[in-house]
Amino acid sequence: MKEEKNQILEEEIGASVVNGQIPCAVAFRIAEKLKLVPRVIGDKANELKVRIINCQLGCFYVEKATHENLEGKIMDTRLTGEVQAALVQGKLPCKVAFQVAEKLKAGRKQVGDAATKLKIKIADCQLGCFS
Repeated sequence: MKEEKNQILEEEIGASVVNGQIPCAVAFRIAEKLKLVPRVIGDKANELKVRIINCQLGCFYVEKATHENLEGKIMDTRLTGEVQAALVQGKLPCKVAFQVAEKLKAGRKQVGDAATKLKIKIADCQLGCFS
């Protein structure tokens, strides 16, 4: 049975790969569809030499992460407050960032931008892309 699930996982990832890459959001959809934790998808993608791109929090894209100019951008105080309240040892875990976005009905990229503006590092990628 385990081998069958592994084959299904490889097929799902393979069907989603473009130029050796798979977007973060697609990896999460595969995890949801197969009822697996996202880290399993990330580990299998690594094993298959598939690069995960386009982080939903804006931590990385195809190339080095680029955020719009956040210097002059005014952030919603509720959002920045939730981000600061959610810190774990001074960092914002990826999973917690997703929860903040869901709680506030905000975009995940908005949460990532708020963390960037506040100079808070996002940690512990759910797909295992960074720690």
